[in-house]
Amino acid sequence: MSREPEYSEQALRAIQQLEAGDDAALLEAVADAIDLICDHGDSAEARREQLRTRAGNAVWKVSVRSAHDWVVLWWPDGDAAVIAFIGRL
Repeated sequence: MSREPEYSEQALRAIQQLEAGDDAALLEAVADAIDLICDHGDSAEARREQLRTRAGNAVWKVSVRSAHDWVVLWWPDGDAAVIAFIGRL
């Protein structure tokens, strides 16, 4: 199932900072993680690690493939992939 991304304010700011910065490899790695989430969000790779919010809701963690310890936190919402967080935990 393919989903459209819906970004939190934090996730949008993170992407804008990456676009304005000089680390093209990290920007590409984040874009690859978002592509995985949107295009293959039901796969084991996109749902390898699950976290729980204080309210008990499931949030999926996708590690960004780069030299940085960045992650993308997300959850499915119908036809959307809610991208809640991009950055270091």
